[in-house]
Amino acid sequence: MPRTGGVYSPPAGTKGVSNTTIQSVPYNAFVDDLTADANAARPVTAGGTGATTASGARTALGLVIGTDVQAYDAGLASIAGLTTAADKMIYTTASDAYATTALTPFARTILDDATAGDALTTLGVSAFIQTVLDDADAATARATLGANSASNLTTGTVPSARIAGAYNGFTQVQITTDGEALSLIGSATGDPYVAFWKGAVRQGYMQHRDDGSNIGFIWSNDIATGGATQLSLLNTGGVDGLRYRVSSTNYIVWHSGNLTMADIGSSVSISAGVGLSGGGDISASRTISMGTPGTLSATTTNSASGTTHTHLVDEDSIVSAGMAALGVGAVGTYALVKSNAGSIAPGATVAGSSLDYASTDGTTGSPSPAGTWRAMSFLGLTGVAMRIS
Repeated sequence: MPRTGGVYSPPAGTKGVSNTTIQSVPYNAFVDDLTADANAARPVTAGGTGATTASGARTALGLVIGTDVQAYDAGLASIAGLTTAADKMIYTTASDAYATTALTPFARTILDDATAGDALTTLGVSAFIQTVLDDADAATARATLGANSASNLTTGTVPSARIAGAYNGFTQVQITTDGEALSLIGSATGDPYVAFWKGAVRQGYMQHRDDGSNIGFIWSNDIATGGATQLSLLNTGGVDGLRYRVSSTNYIVWHSGNLTMADIGSSVSISAGVGLSGGGDISASRTISMGTPGTLSATTTNSASGTTHTHLVDEDSIVSAGMAALGVGAVGTYALVKSNAGSIAPGATVAGSSLDYASTDGTTGSPSPAGTWRAMSFLGLTGVAMRIS
């Protein structure tokens, strides 16, 4: 029986009936029908493919390779194995091998630019700089920058209005703007320098001079004015140094050897104050001495006069207060004691362990005093002693 909607139904009259003989014709027709159905292509509705070949099955299922589905590809398999996330992009690491990398929001603003100019604008490059970057060669770039304009760059001899006597005849490269000029000058003596001008007046210059006295120096203002200042790197007598000069006066700031008093000068001096003697300017070593102090006494006051000085002794605060603070048995205190080491003469020293504190009736108590004592009277039954250590 043909399938209806993919469902098989046996032919009519082929079902067996209990306690009856199976008839061969209907039975055989049923078996033949099952055989034909089993050998026929099972339709998709019955769980099959509706075809007897793999190609037919893919066609029936809508899985034709190259038309309905993509054939296996190693590159696609590599991509399928990636773990993607926000702000990531895929890139190749080898043939058919892929990985992910960060793609920032700023990078996306460049990627969507249609032209190089758009990208430069995104990067914050000004329109003027873009015109320089667009120049094909250095000459074109200089033209864009105005660096090859005759009014900005000239070569030749220093104009007579911008020279000072012996400097005439030097060759130069001169850059001028708004009445000011910068001259890069090479001289016949081989000492090149850079000069700064304001109109026809030279404001200063930097020069390298290798004549054995100056390695190089900087002048401020025109030397012809007589008020120039100079900072020089020196090489005098094989000693390198740094010199500051105002007009014709030189000041040594530093040199590789030890500074001498002549380098420092004598305009600064050390004066001895009250009670002191000595001193003088620092062009040489000087000694400050303290005067001889007066003898300490209870009536002396604090004073300084000439080369002497005295000090007041506050007897009450030093002696009286100190004595009042002493405790029993302290160094410097006296005690009534009894000797347990025989008779001891005045002035002799004795260990405190050989003494006992005593009373006026000759009785003693404990403990023995500590330290070392000096007998201030005969020590027998009783006597007076002072602790000395």
